[in-house]
Amino acid sequence: MTSEQTGKYQNYLLVAIMFVLTAAVVAANQFKVPTIMNDVAAAFNMSESQAPWLMSIFTMVGIFLAIPTGGMAQKFGPKIMVVAAAIFIGVGSLIGSIASGANMLIFSRGIEGVGFIFAAVCGPLAITRYVEPSKVGFAIGIWTTWVSLGQISAFSITPVMFGSMSLSSIWMFYGAIALVMAVLLQFVIRGNTGTIVTNDGPKVKFSALFGKKNLWLLCLGFVTFNIVFMSGLAFAPAYLESSGMMTKSQAGFALTIPMIISIFSCPFFGKLSDMMGGGHKKLLLIALIVLGPSIALLFNTSTTLVYLGGILFGAIGMGVPPMVVGSIGEVAENPELIGPAMGLLMTLQNLGMFLGTLIFMPIVGLVGGSFTTAGLVLIPIALIGVILTAMAKFK
Repeated sequence: MTSEQTGKYQNYLLVAIMFVLTAAVVAANQFKVPTIMNDVAAAFNMSESQAPWLMSIFTMVGIFLAIPTGGMAQKFGPKIMVVAAAIFIGVGSLIGSIASGANMLIFSRGIEGVGFIFAAVCGPLAITRYVEPSKVGFAIGIWTTWVSLGQISAFSITPVMFGSMSLSSIWMFYGAIALVMAVLLQFVIRGNTGTIVTNDGPKVKFSALFGKKNLWLLCLGFVTFNIVFMSGLAFAPAYLESSGMMTKSQAGFALTIPMIISIFSCPFFGKLSDMMGGGHKKLLLIALIVLGPSIALLFNTSTTLVYLGGILFGAIGMGVPPMVVGSIGEVAENPELIGPAMGLLMTLQNLGMFLGTLIFMPIVGLVGGSFTTAGLVLIPIALIGVILTAMAKFK
């Protein structure tokens, strides 16, 4: 059997904000590339097949590390793992700042990817541990804004910095900020607070995860979200710029709109689910239904429709992450399996992100080079996620 040891909690807003800011710096490092991807590729003489790996390698490492990371979080504690996440990001970015060739730069992105998966898996576990139970739903909603905050920051700052400093300096800046956040998180969040789940009976085997049908359906549905999500965020800025619809800065701003909106919509979804008594599934299905069309609009030929797609995605489509994360405990069914279940979720999240960055350009090629048509292909992919989620049994 399992038991809980509860200590004194720190202020839930302080806890949520510290973890989300640290993770936002992690995400900003991921998204420092898209708005200047063409320029980075040119500076390092990258081929068309190499350039996408600047994003793909970042998430590919998570496919292999996410589940072990869940185990490490149980052994070392989730806070230490998020601190380590920021350190990996900082070190990877600093290595990238001295990269002399494409392979070294891609390797440095892989190191940063380790930090990304540490944060993605252990952040929600830290929120669950350090926030009092009555505030967890809202705090998880705040937590799920970390990718949005990172993307907003990177898409807004990177194009500006690129106009006034070298690529090396940009990478050094991002690396230094990550290391600063690692130090702040270590000293602000006290390790002897919160709720700790302990096992007083037979150890639950990891293999038990494979029999959790509802967990797998939820996670596979989340794969489709991440394929569509990353296809939009990784390639829409370059499309909007190369098509002549927007300048580099305008394209970056257009793609920050959904992320700005999600800063408010994610906590709202979390709060609404609490008010509905844990009604994650209905809200999740609505968000997934809106996802495909909203991302497809980002590749439209009308700037008005591009902005409309961004608004719909931010207000409704970005409700997917808090609803999925909030449902993990229910579909895992056992408190001891929540860590490994979160690892499985992040494994498949990174698989989705990796596929999104890997397959979208080939899809563009298959449809005759039309980004707009390729965007429409994302709609049925998102609908697969709707079907899988509808099949899962949870509240």
